[in-house]
Amino acid sequence: MATQASGVGLERRAVGLPTAIGTTFSLIVAGGVLISVGQGFAASWVFLAALAIGLITMYLQSMSFAELATMIPKAGSMNEYVRAGMGPFFATVCVAVGYIAIQLFPGSAEGLFLGIVINGFLGGGLTVKAWVWICVGFLVLLNLAGIRPFAAVEIFLTFTVAAALLVIGIVGLAGGGSGDPIGGVPDIPFSWSLLSALLGLAVFTFVGVEYTCPLAEELRRPNRDIPWGIFIGLTLVSIPLVLYGLAATRYVPADQLGDPTQITSMNIGIAIFGEAGKWLMGFVMIGASLGTLNAVLAGVPRILYGMSLTKQLPRPFGYLLPATRAPAVGIIAMALIVVLMNQFDATTSATFIELILAGVLGWATAYFLINVSLVSLRIREPNATRPYRTPLFPIPQIVATGVLALAAFKIFPDPTARDHIYRNFGIFLAAAVAFSFVYNLFAFRSLSTIFRPVPLHEVYRETEAISDDLPPEVEPGGPHLHHRDDT
Repeated sequence: MATQASGVGLERRAVGLPTAIGTTFSLIVAGGVLISVGQGFAASWVFLAALAIGLITMYLQSMSFAELATMIPKAGSMNEYVRAGMGPFFATVCVAVGYIAIQLFPGSAEGLFLGIVINGFLGGGLTVKAWVWICVGFLVLLNLAGIRPFAAVEIFLTFTVAAALLVIGIVGLAGGGSGDPIGGVPDIPFSWSLLSALLGLAVFTFVGVEYTCPLAEELRRPNRDIPWGIFIGLTLVSIPLVLYGLAATRYVPADQLGDPTQITSMNIGIAIFGEAGKWLMGFVMIGASLGTLNAVLAGVPRILYGMSLTKQLPRPFGYLLPATRAPAVGIIAMALIVVLMNQFDATTSATFIELILAGVLGWATAYFLINVSLVSLRIREPNATRPYRTPLFPIPQIVATGVLALAAFKIFPDPTARDHIYRNFGIFLAAAVAFSFVYNLFAFRSLSTIFRPVPLHEVYRETEAISDDLPPEVEPGGPHLHHRDDT
C-alpha cells in the first residue's frame, strides 16, 4: 500500500453537503459560461432546446459519477474509476485529457477573464497579466490553507453568484433595466442542423458536474453528499443561467452577443443596469471565475495526489502539507498552468472560446471513458457495494455518450474555429497518450499490467475506502478541531 511522503492523509469528515453543491455549481458557472450562454441565445431560440438537451445529458452522465464515486470514494476519483474499469493506461489518459486539459484550456481562459474584467472594466490599475498572478496566487494560498477555507469561500461565491444572476435575469426579462428593451431571442426557425451546431455550447454550459468527487475522503457523508451535491448543483445552475441568457437578448443586439472576441457578459450588465451594471456584472464575473478556478485547484490536485499513491505520477504529487493536509505540489502545478499560459500569451480574447471548447472535447473523452468503466465494472464486479445505482442501466450511459459524441462532432458553428479546436485538442490528446504509455510502462514494467483493469479488492486495499462508520480523526492543530461546521 502506497503512502504519502508527509506521513499524513487528507483531512477526513471536514466538510458537508453545501461544499459539494458549491463545488458543482462554481465549476459549471464559469466566466466563460456567462459569455457562451449569451452567444448561444444570440444565435436562436433553438439554443433553449439545446440547453435542455445538454442539461438532461449531464443529469444522465451524473448518474455514472454518483455510482462510481460512492462505490470508490477516494481522492483519486476519476483515475480510480477508470483504473478499476479499464486499467492504468486509460486512467492516466482520462485524467490528462479530462482534468489537466481543463486547466490548460478553459482554466487559462478563466484567468484571462479575471484580468480583463478587473483591468479593462473596473480600472484595476495593473496589467491583465499582473491580475492573473494576483488572483491565482490568492487561490493557491487559500487551497494550501486546507479544505475548510476552500469550502467557506466556495459556498459564499456559489450563492452570491447564483443570487446575482437571478436578479439580472428577472430584471432583464421584466424590462426593468435602466434603458428600454430592444427585442428578444432571434426568431430563427428550428432546424436539426442548427440544434446540433449549438449542442457544443449547450453541453459546455453544464460540464464539470463531477468536481465534488475528488473531495470524497473529506466529505462528511460521501454516499449522500456526492450524488445530492451533483444533482442539486446542476439544478441550481440551470435556472439562473436560462433567465440570464433570455434577459441578455432583450437588451443586447444579437451581433454583439455573438461576437467571440468580446466579454459579452460585461456588455449585458451595462446594457441592463447602466454604469451600476458594470460593477455588478464585474463582481459576478470575478466571483464566477474565482469559483471555477478554486474548484479546479481543489479537485485536480487531489486526483494527482491519488495517482501518486498508485505509482501513476511521481511521488512528490503525494506530498501533503502536515499542518493543513493540502496536496501542495498539485495545487502549485495547476496554478502555474494558468499563469504561464497567460504570461506567454497562449490565451487571448480572440482564442478563449477555442480553448474553452477544446476543453469540452477533453471532458467528452473523459466522460466516455468513465461510462465504459462503469459498464465494465457492472459486468466484472456485479456484487460490489453500490450505495447509489444508476436507474435503467445502461440507458443513461448510452444516451449521454451519444449526445456528447454529437456535441463533439458539432463543437462550434464556425468551421475555422472548429478546426482550431480540434487541432488544439488533438495535439494534447496525442501528448497525453504518449505520456500515459511511457510513464505507466516505466512505473509498472509490464505492458499487460498497464492495460489490465485493477480488481476492486486491490483498489480498496491500496488506500483505505471511506465508510460511514469511521471514527472521527484528530485533525491538524489539535483535539479542539473535532468540532465540525456545516460547510
